[in-house]
Amino acid sequence: MYHHTLRILLCCSDASLESSLRGSAPHPGFTHAITTAGANDLASLPALAEADIVLLDAPALEQLPAMRSSARAGALFVCVDAGAAGLDERHLCLLDEVWAGTSSAALCSFYLSRLLDRVRRQKDHDLAALQLNTAIDLTTDLVWFKDVKGEHVKVNQAFCRLVGKSREVIEGRGHYFIWDLEPEEYAQGEFVCHETDKIVMNSREVGVFDEAVKTPQGMRQFKTRKAPLINSDGGIIGTVGIAHDVTDIANMTAELDLVLQSIPYAVIILDAHRRIVNFNERFRTLFGIGPSDYIIGEPRQVLRQRASDRLGFVRSGKHVKMRSAVDGHEKYIDMYENEIFDIFNNVIGMICIYRDVTRQRQIERRLKQRADTDDLTGLFNRHYFFKNIPVTLPVGAGLAYIDLDNFKYVNDKFGHCTGDKALTLTAQILRKHLRNAVIARLGGDEFAAFFPNGCTEELLRRRAGDLLAAMVGAYDGHEAFRGLSASIGVTLVQLPGLSREDLVRRGDVAMYEAKRFGKRRYCFYSANHE
Repeated sequence: MYHHTLRILLCCSDASLESSLRGSAPHPGFTHAITTAGANDLASLPALAEADIVLLDAPALEQLPAMRSSARAGALFVCVDAGAAGLDERHLCLLDEVWAGTSSAALCSFYLSRLLDRVRRQKDHDLAALQLNTAIDLTTDLVWFKDVKGEHVKVNQAFCRLVGKSREVIEGRGHYFIWDLEPEEYAQGEFVCHETDKIVMNSREVGVFDEAVKTPQGMRQFKTRKAPLINSDGGIIGTVGIAHDVTDIANMTAELDLVLQSIPYAVIILDAHRRIVNFNERFRTLFGIGPSDYIIGEPRQVLRQRASDRLGFVRSGKHVKMRSAVDGHEKYIDMYENEIFDIFNNVIGMICIYRDVTRQRQIERRLKQRADTDDLTGLFNRHYFFKNIPVTLPVGAGLAYIDLDNFKYVNDKFGHCTGDKALTLTAQILRKHLRNAVIARLGGDEFAAFFPNGCTEELLRRRAGDLLAAMVGAYDGHEAFRGLSASIGVTLVQLPGLSREDLVRRGDVAMYEAKRFGKRRYCFYSANHE
């Protein structure tokens, strides 16, 4: 994965060593850059500052302290002659290796191979450390390694940020110091970090735990995974842990995704500041959110304004009316909102569920319409008619009570189908000529039209006459209906306080009076008809 130019400075006059060194094959990932130097003023050589390996013989030992000071950190210094005169403790503490001698080519190759292996292992170790540190610092979860005594050996940056301490301060210290806890406080609280460490070390298996931790930001809840560290001999040398902060709703996104997508309604999750944290595909479809519409982190109000502009989104309490983002048809939505609490009973967000009730509303509307409407004619029925006429009527209200003449004859002679057509035709005529009235089929061949206000006797007489003429004209245009006509009873509220029942009764009385005088006429109610 890496490529390194290994810079070797040869500060000796051993020609066989130089020959062996130049003949050595580099390890994979390495190339060699070899520089030779004499014994004079080695500490000032430019090559020394860049050297990874410095090979010295006896004449160069006197300059070793100065050379070590000038060399870069991590450079390896090797004395190639252990029998060199003057080699003492003052030199040995500055040397990384001492070779017994390079008198034979085999011995040179042995020492060089071992040295190059050492460099390769160090580079592999440095790369592994770099990869580990980069990986653990990449995650926003807390990562740590502990020894068997519970002291932190390594932690990531997220861990440092949470506790407010640097790596240098944390590493090598225990739980109480890092989290600013006293042992007594730990014992009295609901903390379980030490106990869960022991569980995974004793079981020698991975464990998943819910842990509450006191932090500088207050109590936090973590979903923690821990595992024992087992060396090559099978011994437990510590634990490794990864903790995911689930105190805030925004940190639960991964866990919520599976649940959200399985809910059969449009759902959106907000944080404590009403910013969007997550939503499911049904929500995306309902509100027409495209692949390029990145709304995570936006305030909900921004989304609502966009829905209002694009889809005519209007909210009334828990009910929403809007256009479909798919086909533009009007939709009715019921909205449910509930706050989300963490384990410490703090509000951390809100879940909003949008349930499409368009079909349900349509069914309810049809059921209501059927409950209030006569199936055959489409007019209001008796129930609706009496429900919508005021119990006590104002002056100026009026009523026309209509009963078909000779309907039974048509029904018996031409059949019920023809009779139904006659009733349907009657309803059409009533709608056309009595536009401001509440019109109903009271049953059989009886109809009524209620005028809420503004009536006079003259107006009612004129409208009854016009209606009768229209009905007779329409019936005469059909061979089967030529015997049909209508008797109409008309009544007017002339004094305040007349009841609904009395108004209908008077219309009925007047209608029968019209029949008594030969049908095919209207009659205006008078007390004399009682």
